[in-house]
Amino acid sequence: MSEYINETLDLAALPLADGRQVLLPLLTLAEVQQVKFEKGDAGDMGTLSWRGHEVEVTSLEAFCGLEAAPREQHTTVGIFRANKDAKQPYHALAFCGLAAHMNVSAEDVQSEELPEEGSFASAATIEGETYLVANLEALGYKEGTVH
Repeated sequence: MSEYINETLDLAALPLADGRQVLLPLLTLAEVQQVKFEKGDAGDMGTLSWRGHEVEVTSLEAFCGLEAAPREQHTTVGIFRANKDAKQPYHALAFCGLAAHMNVSAEDVQSEELPEEGSFASAATIEGETYLVANLEALGYKEGTVH
């Protein structure tokens, strides 16, 4: 008799300005903060002083290779841990909306075709919703280092 192991995934779902959701492993997320950005160039999100670190803030859209939403539409910043060997220990991504926690059974994740625009590791459907999976290497992770 074979044993069946049902792996669950703890994920953070971050909203893009166009309504799509980007998934990252929850363990990469150190903290989420509500912020108020003034009007300005979306390409210049500035820096955030966080726990003794000056962390450059990038819009989630720009991080994913998409055109960034206007700066003032960004309402939340997620601080992400990089791999212990990365040059920059933390990265900050600003996004337009609230992050959500998802605990998903691995068997419920179905692969999808990647969209033509943007830079994503993969795409998946979970319970009828399509999600884009962020590129962890761009956050300073190497394959096999997220546990």
